[in-house]
Amino acid sequence: MTEQEIQKLFQERKFRATPQRISIYKYLCEHPTHPDAESIYKEMKVQFPNLSYTTIYNALQSLEKEGFIISINIDSDRVHYDADISLHGHFKCDKCKKIYDFKIDCIKCQGLDGFDVRYKEVYYSGLCADCNK
Repeated sequence: MTEQEIQKLFQERKFRATPQRISIYKYLCEHPTHPDAESIYKEMKVQFPNLSYTTIYNALQSLEKEGFIISINIDSDRVHYDADISLHGHFKCDKCKKIYDFKIDCIKCQGLDGFDVRYKEVYYSGLCADCNK
């Protein structure tokens, strides 16, 4: 996604398009590795030398609140971020610590009649195929 496409998307949804928000969202779209705020900060610091952690956290919170990204709480130490907001699951390898996406065909639940479900999370952990060899 280009910066112009992101800016247009933000404008369509009446979301303030700051250079930092655009760059963070573009980075997350181009790097589906589920980075945490610290990793994003290190990458963005090159482009924005005066950038603060607070700006990163505020931008990530705003992007999540507006539905552009999701936070992944699969790691007890830190929150990871994903620009893929479609229904999918995450697998964290206990050995290499990488987080992988996997497709979900359907989630059927019982006992939620009358509930307003707004978000679904599916997490698995164990050993990835490479570490399992």
